[in-house]
Amino acid sequence: MTATDFLEQSRNPVAWRKRAAALRRSADLLWEEFCRVFIAAVAEARDGKAELDLEGTLEALEGAKLLYGLALETALKAWIIENHPSRIEVRVTMDGAGEATHAELKALGVPMSSGRNLLALAEAAELFGDRFQFVLRTDGDKQAMRNICRDLAEVVLWRGRYPVPLASADPTKLDPSVPPKAMAHYMRDWLDPVLDALLQHRGKHAPVR
Repeated sequence: MTATDFLEQSRNPVAWRKRAAALRRSADLLWEEFCRVFIAAVAEARDGKAELDLEGTLEALEGAKLLYGLALETALKAWIIENHPSRIEVRVTMDGAGEATHAELKALGVPMSSGRNLLALAEAAELFGDRFQFVLRTDGDKQAMRNICRDLAEVVLWRGRYPVPLASADPTKLDPSVPPKAMAHYMRDWLDPVLDALLQHRGKHAPVR
């Protein structure tokens, strides 16, 4: 991608929203597989055909979480581009004729080194502020969504891709007041409305199809 094309597309929220929507559709398919595998495992255990084995269920869940985490990351960045453009930093190199020869994102809501920190991105997008009050109505909703951001960030960073992180670190600290099911089979109760809101048509740009 040329520097000129990069400068255009990197600041185009429609392009970011379309990619987020595509990732979400793929995540939905894996979620359906997670539900199918879970129901089958429970049925086999109930019928006495096998002990309850959730390994396949957890594998399917982690795969879905990986794509949902990427969808949330991209949707949050689309929102920041459209609603908080001052929080974007692009470094451009130009030749003597004033033509851009190289461009790179240095910050998009957060520094690019923290670009997979979904909670930091959510804070930068003001996800827990008044503008999203119609989605995250209560303090409990916000606490659950913060934990979902923490959990999905870890999945995107390493848990959904590698058997170990790239370096040792303390485990992700989750809010203990939020039930674990909010990061499992009830996750979409919070995540779906948030993604719906982030991917909704805003401003002068065309809506996502």
